[in-house]
Amino acid sequence: MKSFSSFGFLLLVGIAFAAPPKSADDETVVVTKDFYPDSFVKYKSQHDIVNIVVPLNSLNFDENESGSSEETDITLFFVEADKNGDELTYQGLYVFKNDKATKLLDNGRDAGASSDDSKQVFLAAQDGLYEYKAETKEAVKYGSVTDSIIGIAVTNTSDIIYILTEDHEVYKVTDGGNTKTKVEEVVNAKEIVLDFSNNLYFYADDKEPYVLTADGVKKINGLPSHPTKVRLVKPPFIIDDGVPFISDTVAYIIYANGTCEPSGFEFKPKVIPTAFGMEGTLIQYFGYNKKIYEYNILAMVLGEILDDLKNFLEDKKSSIETLAQSPRRNKHA
Repeated sequence: MKSFSSFGFLLLVGIAFAAPPKSADDETVVVTKDFYPDSFVKYKSQHDIVNIVVPLNSLNFDENESGSSEETDITLFFVEADKNGDELTYQGLYVFKNDKATKLLDNGRDAGASSDDSKQVFLAAQDGLYEYKAETKEAVKYGSVTDSIIGIAVTNTSDIIYILTEDHEVYKVTDGGNTKTKVEEVVNAKEIVLDFSNNLYFYADDKEPYVLTADGVKKINGLPSHPTKVRLVKPPFIIDDGVPFISDTVAYIIYANGTCEPSGFEFKPKVIPTAFGMEGTLIQYFGYNKKIYEYNILAMVLGEILDDLKNFLEDKKSSIETLAQSPRRNKHA
């Protein structure tokens, strides 16, 4: 199991740069509206952003590409909807590339991708499965599944696709989208997410998370009882066998062995993202207030380091000038 500390550091770096207040115990970071600066907005919508997916396969990370700015720009997929409590009226599934959003499906609900060398991205829709064709930037029907799908999770090698149907049943789809097998162990699921070890996480009416592994279904222990709202989140690539889980306003990492641990941050009630796109780790996306925000963690870290260095050099300017004019400067350089 990979340590959470690396993930926590990378994520909290982004939050800390927005300068939210610390809680009384000085250990938990409280996320406020300051986490959403206007300068980070990548896209504005008329509807809520309810799903964001950042493929980690060759669609975004192809070592054979030449590396022009256009070719290395992140491609992400997102879903818009109008929210009324827990009810969603879907308004389309889009692909976002080079600062341009293109609607792929009017009836799209979710997207999923492998983390292998392929460029496959699968799209869940009201009338079944589709596949995104990067060459033509369009969605084409995939296989023979016709279920109304509200969630999708794709294994690392894209040979198995899990779908969550509108009637809250989970199926395993194989054979190029033509064979569908009900996953009997998962009952009345509301959301599904895979970790990078292909363990399947879900929750049902009780809003308590479970995980399906090769050993069967386990309940995740150690979380608060009777939460009001919960959310499963697709994990950053640095976590092998766990996924983020939001219980009311507090974020946890839940693991395939049935344990969990606090992430070290929580959200103010009205600033919880409506969508999470954290797969890339160093470049993350969040939906909030009908906008998509991009957080380039590495650039933020480097920018802060450079600002600190600049301030240090300015403070030491007179000393540096004196040293530069000294006849002994070459000896002590």
